[in-house]
Amino acid sequence: MAIITNLWIYDITIFISILISLAYLYLTRNFGYWSKLGVTEIPPIPLLGNFKQVLLLKKPPGICFREWYKEYTSLPYLGIYILDKPYLLIRDPDLVQNILVKDFHYFENRHLTPNKKDNLTRANLFFMQNPEWKYVRSKLTPVYTTGKLKMMFELMKEICGDLENNLKESIS
Repeated sequence: MAIITNLWIYDITIFISILISLAYLYLTRNFGYWSKLGVTEIPPIPLLGNFKQVLLLKKPPGICFREWYKEYTSLPYLGIYILDKPYLLIRDPDLVQNILVKDFHYFENRHLTPNKKDNLTRANLFFMQNPEWKYVRSKLTPVYTTGKLKMMFELMKEICGDLENNLKESIS
């Protein structure tokens, strides 16, 4: 005795179809987010978003971001999806400055949290969150004044020259 129809096979087919439909709706629930806000977006693929090449291990994420950055040169920003989550790729330098400096308080603590056991990311200013971030930033800011950067320039130029020579030697 079947539940909906006279045959179990039809009931199972209906049930699986409903599950697949619900899964599809769930996985695409955020798609169109940028379009609704009037932002140009790259059309995403269900389950993968715009990260198909990355998830299939064909390209690293940085290469994908660079390609999108270069492809959409006429836009100040672009909507993308990583899996089903919307992200904004910002191209306009003035907008980047506003976000990182003037309007920073609106955008703090909005990135991926690092693995607390990983020393490299745990102590990196780009991965820190408040209040640690503010403390470390207050200690580092005096190091990067214009005068100190000018003093460091010659040393960095010399080190870059050494690096370039070492790379040339190792290639040949």
